[in-house]
Amino acid sequence: MDTKENPVALEVAEAEFDRFADEMDLDLDTSLMDAEDLGQFAKQKRRILRAMERGDLTVNEGGEAVYTPSNALSKHSDPITFHERTGASLMAMDGKKKGHDVAKTYAVMSDMCGVHPSVFAGLAGNDAKVCEALFALLMD
Repeated sequence: MDTKENPVALEVAEAEFDRFADEMDLDLDTSLMDAEDLGQFAKQKRRILRAMERGDLTVNEGGEAVYTPSNALSKHSDPITFHERTGASLMAMDGKKKGHDVAKTYAVMSDMCGVHPSVFAGLAGNDAKVCEALFALLMD
């Protein structure tokens, strides 16, 4: 069992999550979510808060999420900044074939973060899950 304490308190992580949501103009009104959406949101938020508590995920001055992969199996270890999506972000999936949903997702993530799609393909375990959780919130 890991007894190591997180470097960031949950209260601080929650405040940073709220700042991220405000700066990115995310609609996180849970009263408007059905049970399925509420469950998905809770899961994504929990994953993001844990990454913040570990110190792997921060929010920069502009309110953008900055994630630093920490899994030793990940092929990328530099910080990845999640900028707001643009129309070009969505257009990045146009060149992908029908049914290639992961390639489409990583193409949009790539455009939003200014990195090659292979960065996301090379992430392992929780690193990929945290990035996908951030993506899901930013795309809603």
